Order: sequence, then C-alpha cells, then structure tokens
Amino acid sequence: METLALRLPSLTPSGVALLLLALQYAVLAPAWIVAALVLPGERRAAGWWAAHSVGSALALLLIVIGMHAEHAPARALGNILAVAATLALQRGVWSFTGQRSWTLPQCLILAASIVVSVLAALDLTWVPARIALVAGVWAALYFWTATDVWRHVRQVLRLRWGLLFASPMLLAGLMLAARSLRALQSPETVMAEVLQNTVLSLGSSLTGMVSALVIQMMLVALVVSRMVNRLERLSRHDPLTGLLNRRAIDELLQQEAQRARRLPSPGKAATSYSVLMIDIDHFKRLNDNFGHAVGDRALQHLAAVMAAQLRDVDALARWGGEEFLALLPATSGAEAQALAERLCGRVRNLPLASEAGRLTLTASVGVAEWQGQQDSITELLRRADSALYLAKHEGRDRVRRAGGVPLEIVHAGRA
Repeated sequence: METLALRLPSLTPSGVALLLLALQYAVLAPAWIVAALVLPGERRAAGWWAAHSVGSALALLLIVIGMHAEHAPARALGNILAVAATLALQRGVWSFTGQRSWTLPQCLILAASIVVSVLAALDLTWVPARIALVAGVWAALYFWTATDVWRHVRQVLRLRWGLLFASPMLLAGLMLAARSLRALQSPETVMAEVLQNTVLSLGSSLTGMVSALVIQMMLVALVVSRMVNRLERLSRHDPLTGLLNRRAIDELLQQEAQRARRLPSPGKAATSYSVLMIDIDHFKRLNDNFGHAVGDRALQHLAAVMAAQLRDVDALARWGGEEFLALLPATSGAEAQALAERLCGRVRNLPLASEAGRLTLTASVGVAEWQGQQDSITELLRRADSALYLAKHEGRDRVRRAGGVPLEIVHAGRA
C-alpha cells in the first residue's frame, strides 16, 4: 500500500476535507490532555474528551485510507472507531455532569457497529445498512448527550443558555439522522455517493469540520462556565459553613431595601422585611475548652440547623466570627420573632456530636424590622445588634426584638 503522503495529490476534495478534520482532532487531543493535568476536578472528563479527539482523528484517517486505497478493513475499522470516539465523548459528559454512566447500552451500541461494519467490509451489499445503522446510532448518541448537556446547564450551572450549549450536538445529530434516513430510503444513491466521493460528500465533510469544532468549543465553554461558577461561589460564600458571606448578604440587603421602598403601605408583612442577628453563646469558652476544631464544627452545625428552619426566599450569612445574619423578606417583626424563637429551640434541642461527647449549644437572637421609607440598612442592623446585645446581657439563649415587647425565654440548663 502506498503511503498516504504519496497519495495525497490524488485525493479528492472530500478526502482532503476529512484529513483536515482529522488534523483538527489531532490538534485538540493534546489540549485536553493538558487540561486533564492542570484541572484535577475535570481530570476524568478531560481524559475522555482527549480519547474522543484521538479516536476521531484515527477514525477519519482510516476512513480516508479505506476510500482512496480501496482497503475495506481500514474503512470498517474507521467507522468502528468513530462510534467508539463518540461514546468516549458521551462518557466525558457524564463524568463532567456527575451522572450515572450507562455501560451496557454503550457496549451494545459498539457491538452492533462492529458487526455491521465487518459485514460491510466483507460484502458491499451491506454498505447501505452500515451507513444507516452507524449514522443512526451516531445521531442518537449526539441527541442523548445534547439532552444531558442541556439539563446540566439549566439545573446545575443555572444558566439560561442550555439550548445554546446543546445546539452543536443537536445539529450534528440532525445531519447524521438525515444521512441515516437517506441510506434507508435510497441505498443505491447513498452507496454511489460514498464510492464516487461526490460533491455531496465534500459538503458533508466541510459541515462536519465546522460541527466538530463547535462541539469542542461547547465542551470548553462548559469547563469555563463551571470554573466561573466556582469562583463566583468562592467570592460569595463562607468557606467553612458554606453560607453566604458578608459581601453577598450586603448585596441582598440592598436589593431588599430597594424592593421595599418601591412598594406602598409600609408596615404590612408583604411590603416589609426583617433581619435576625444571631450569636452562638459562650463560643470563646467552647474554643478554649475543646479546641478550635470543635469550634469550627459547632459553626458548621449551627449553620446547618438554622438554614433548615428558613424558607427558600430567606438568606442566611456568616456575618463574622460566631455571628450570623438572616434576611427575611416579606416578614413582619412579630413573624420574625416567632421564627427566631423556633430557631433557638431547634439549636438547643439538637446537640453537637463531638469527640468530647454531645455538647448542647445555645444561641441569642436580635430581631429588627424595617421601619419604612425613612429607615436605612445601617440603622436596621444597628437595632438588630442592640437587640442581640440585650439578649446576651439578660442571660443568653433568648430572643429580643428591637421596638417589640421583650419576651422572656427561660430554659433549664441555660448557659
């Protein structure tokens, strides 16, 4: 067999297009290998996508050799590798999205592709069946993977452009599905196009180049979007408790204040909002007696307990040290006080399990309600802090409401 280099001048335009597509995949493979090395969190996904690029490059090279050297086994192996490469692409998406991998269906798909490709290599009458099956399976894999990408972008990354991310695979799937249907409806025509390398084959090759490049760009966009999400989360969340940090809750306070000022009838629950300033009682003593590791676990425990008591629209943040701040939209001062009482009771009744045994924790809470158009966030927080100071001064493990009627909460075993 002559080498591909010697036969390059005799290649048809469609063959040259397929070689360029193979070169494109060959260039992308090292990029995914580097990504696997420098991005530990995406190592498995990038590894599968590197395998996809390598497999696709080899598949296209073998298909070109099979077309222009009249080597049927090479062409059959190329079609098998093309399906295997798409399966690697799909597994990379599954690894990236953290969803279940369906090994058995993939094995069945690969086995069916191997059988029909071998039959087509042995008997040309099987070529239309091979084209119909391989293209159809290929299309189904792209549709399947596009659905997984769309779901991940919408539900996990919480971006509105799920269809945009999935569109390259949908387009590739539609082209392959059309080719499969043509092979079923007009097998003689499709077989002639393949054997003679017609203009239609050239157009398909060029479209495949663009589609493959856009799919790779989509994969890169997925990785970048996740990295941006992680950076945004790190910038807005406390690393120890996972709650919002002070910067993030400040932004939400500003937004809620603007919303409240736009609505009429201040004082009503629907147009008002409240805040809870929460402090763990005797936190310094806990650190001194049991160590900072137990103190950190206490903060995490309290954060989880309190977050479970709040609504989806509420926001809880670590304000600083052992202090937390809860923002309660559309909540009156009386409603906020009742919630704070339940929260204190829940904290008290769920001890912290630690190496030192079960430790009963308590919290003090200051409640403040927005007072209308003349109020400010600074003043609101000052009132909540003053109410918290009063709760601490009067014995801790209790709720005090700024401007409300003091409510004595006395419990057995209070610190």
